Amino acid sequence: MLLVLLAPTLLSSSLALADGSENEVDQTTTAQTTATEETQEETLDSSASTESSTTEEMSETDTEVGTDTSSTAQEIAATTTPTAEPLATNADAVTIPDAALKQEIVATLNLPVGSDLTKTDMERLTSLDLNSSNSAQISSLSGLEYATNLATIYMNIDNNVTDFSPLEQLTSLTYVTLQTASLNSANFPDLTKSTGITNLNLGGTDIDNNVFPKITQLTQLKRIYLDSNMKITTIEPLKHLPNLTSLSVQFCGITNFTVIPEFPVLNNLAAFGQNTGRYDEPTTIGRSSLDYDIAQQTIFLPFSMMPNRMTNFDGYVPPFSTSNSASNTYLDFNGQQLPSNRLQITDQGITVSGVTEDEFKNITSFEYNARLNNPAGTYAQPDGFTFYAISSGTYLHQFNVLDDGQPVTVQYKDTKGNELLPDEILTGFVGKTFAISTPEIAGYTLKETVGEPSGSFTNQEQTVTFIYEEVSVIKKKGTVIAHYVDTDNHTIKTDFRFVDVIDAPFTLEQPKIEGYTFKEVIGATSGKVTEEEQEVTYIYTKNKIEEKTDPSKTTAATNQNSANNSTSNNNETAQKNTAAATKKVFPSTGEKAASSLFVLGIILVAGAVAYFMFRKAKQKK
Repeated sequence: MLLVLLAPTLLSSSLALADGSENEVDQTTTAQTTATEETQEETLDSSASTESSTTEEMSETDTEVGTDTSSTAQEIAATTTPTAEPLATNADAVTIPDAALKQEIVATLNLPVGSDLTKTDMERLTSLDLNSSNSAQISSLSGLEYATNLATIYMNIDNNVTDFSPLEQLTSLTYVTLQTASLNSANFPDLTKSTGITNLNLGGTDIDNNVFPKITQLTQLKRIYLDSNMKITTIEPLKHLPNLTSLSVQFCGITNFTVIPEFPVLNNLAAFGQNTGRYDEPTTIGRSSLDYDIAQQTIFLPFSMMPNRMTNFDGYVPPFSTSNSASNTYLDFNGQQLPSNRLQITDQGITVSGVTEDEFKNITSFEYNARLNNPAGTYAQPDGFTFYAISSGTYLHQFNVLDDGQPVTVQYKDTKGNELLPDEILTGFVGKTFAISTPEIAGYTLKETVGEPSGSFTNQEQTVTFIYEEVSVIKKKGTVIAHYVDTDNHTIKTDFRFVDVIDAPFTLEQPKIEGYTFKEVIGATSGKVTEEEQEVTYIYTKNKIEEKTDPSKTTAATNQNSANNSTSNNNETAQKNTAAATKKVFPSTGEKAASSLFVLGIILVAGAVAYFMFRKAKQKK
């Protein structure tokens, strides 16, 4: 296929910039394809004299792309034109309801005008060219499914066909050209039964990105032509075609070429004149985001605010034109184009002069449309490519401007006014709606709402307060029991019970028990209370007790000694007995009472001895 880049022309009625094209296709005859009516109505092109790079690219394209298509034309032309054969019986007849289609088939088979067609005739049909004025009248392809040996179909003129399903039954197709505005992604046929399709041309149709799942099933494709389809905005799905070597997507709407290195064998790309942004949604911005200088009465629109710009395979973003001529840069406020003398353009952006405060406050939308400044030679080409072009092209984007609304403050408090959650601040443009959901807060339930939880942003601040009340919850409790036993597992102290809510922490202390020494503990002495009862056992060893002297025996011994000794030894004997008694270890209980009785006994004995001696002395007198 020979692709020629049109010299752009100025369409003052549309006031929009776009690159367009006409395609010349060399098959058995040369046919001219015009751009779609939509493209013609929406485009505004500069004169050929202002785009010197265009001429250079034309010659470059003619040479390279023409090489691919000339071989295709030779292969198609080499197909032997069938010769007329005798008519078959009526039992073998094939009905072709569309008279214009039937006429084209009869002429291709060199049959007499008005001849009926048979299955045998249809089997002899290997190539069909639907490019004449008569072909423009075709509205149905019914009956074409009988052309079981059809290898090439060339439809290069707008017609009224909307049902392409008869092509789905064919198994021998290799070259398919369906260039008609009635073709779209929905009615594009499933051609997977023809496993040998190598060339596919869908230029100047109404397809969009939704056609790719059908195309990528044709894994033998080597060349694809999708020119003049502005709804095609990506080529990423085509990287899955293992045999694709040549791709032509001129005058589409593709922005991202960084996927090019992922194509396995692609070495030829024709992507002149991308017209990007035509089908992008407008970007909504706040008036405060516009850089307005009230003193200078200027607005600065930085190019950095322009989204979805074309990007080369290496990440390079071609710049916009810095020319303020109407054929290179278009800018409007509220649909009214601004004159060129109000625009000052640099590589950083556009400064609009003469913007009064009233004009600024009344801007509700603006549109920017400009040519790209990327002639051939200003961008890199991937290694291994014999041809690579992404030159020229235009960019278009629309912006909606809204006033910034005042914030909506959302508060979360309990019935006492205490903050349960941090405040939230919602922002938006005036007129935009908001809806606030109430979050669940553990231990609380929503009691009331003060303010409107849904509504629209306005030029007044709004506050919404959610008030929660605490929910009384009976929490489960657990128990930790501490046992105190000796080495024989006898209880030596009353159990200690610690009761608290589940997961509450606990720490037990080891008590001192008189007469015992701590030995060991079994169980965790610290941790968290659990639903299951926990037990901790402290084990003690009993202390050894020294032997203690019986006071009654001491008294008897003292009396016996007193009776046997002389009077001169009585006091000494009493002192010795007293000393012996003080060395004994008394039990810890009743020790003071025993000591008192012992002293009293000594006194009584001493008294008795004194009395006895006094009586004896008196008797001697």
